[in-house]
Amino acid sequence: MTRRPAFWLWAAVCLIGAWVAWRTMDAAVRAFPVGSIAGLVLLAPTVAAGVWLLRRLHPVRSRPAGYALIAAAWGGLAAFGLALPANAAFQAVLGKTTGPEFNSAWGASIAAPVDEEILKLLGVVTLALMAPSAIRGPLDGWGYGALCGLGFQASENFLYVLNTIVLTGATQDVNAALFSFGSRVVGGAWWSHWAMTAVGGAGLGCLLGRASRTSLAIAGGAFVLAMALHSWCNSPLLHGVLLLPVKGAPILLAAVVTYRFSRRRYLSHFRRTTRAETIRGVLLPGEGHVLAYRRWRRKEQWKVPAGEPRRLLARLRSTELDLIEDGLGGLERDPRSADRLRDEIGDLRRLLDASAGRPRAA
Repeated sequence: MTRRPAFWLWAAVCLIGAWVAWRTMDAAVRAFPVGSIAGLVLLAPTVAAGVWLLRRLHPVRSRPAGYALIAAAWGGLAAFGLALPANAAFQAVLGKTTGPEFNSAWGASIAAPVDEEILKLLGVVTLALMAPSAIRGPLDGWGYGALCGLGFQASENFLYVLNTIVLTGATQDVNAALFSFGSRVVGGAWWSHWAMTAVGGAGLGCLLGRASRTSLAIAGGAFVLAMALHSWCNSPLLHGVLLLPVKGAPILLAAVVTYRFSRRRYLSHFRRTTRAETIRGVLLPGEGHVLAYRRWRRKEQWKVPAGEPRRLLARLRSTELDLIEDGLGGLERDPRSADRLRDEIGDLRRLLDASAGRPRAA
């Protein structure tokens, strides 16, 4: 991955975004160290739990931890840092053209959806350029888009902790951090940035997986929907803590429905491919069921002697899953990769049978 220019682009933009964000929050962090530490202590476990959950939402195997952290880092550093001056400039233009009152009420719902959704989705594109096999369809786009949004959401929540400390007079930093955590995370995390960017990411994943006019239209529609959801979230309509569930329900519903459609598409491809590869003789009868469920793969590991046989079995299952997902598409797809994976599966199966001291299964 480090040989690809996209990796160094990702690293440079993350550093620039982190520098911009630090310049913005530096004075407040130095002025309120106790509140800042309290905010970090409260937010860090929720970010870790969110990354773990979004990785596990893949129906067959968890997304690679490295790719997940790359996406979350882009959202929390690159997208968040660059969004700060972009939003300020956009709202300055709105203030001059529409007046300060309109900008105060509607500026965030106009500027933020455009700037922030573009910046967050660029993280999905960058990951696809760094690791072409990472984004093969709408399910991958949904997952990594949600992770980019989660990283952005975490950084924004920390900024709101600092803002709440200032707005409450900086007399009770810890209480202000707790209040901000309760309103932003406990009360509003269910339908925040992760959900909006997941919707746009699913459409982008459809385009990156297999480019066509249809997938381009789907990606454009998903992006417009993500911006509309973001605008609705930031609008002054239904303002108030008690109305948060009502306002957030459409955002969460859109993310869930998009996930269900993406998941169904993935599993439909999974079943078709396992049947075809079983008929071809690459997969043994019954292996498709084992590959489809994590718990069966874990149970299978314990039935194989520890050491080399168990490692070979893990490699075999991983290669079989790679073969199944190879047909989904993706950037830089090699038409010969499926044949290479089939040959590798045969080699691993022979090595596994030899290491376990048993004849090859029929």
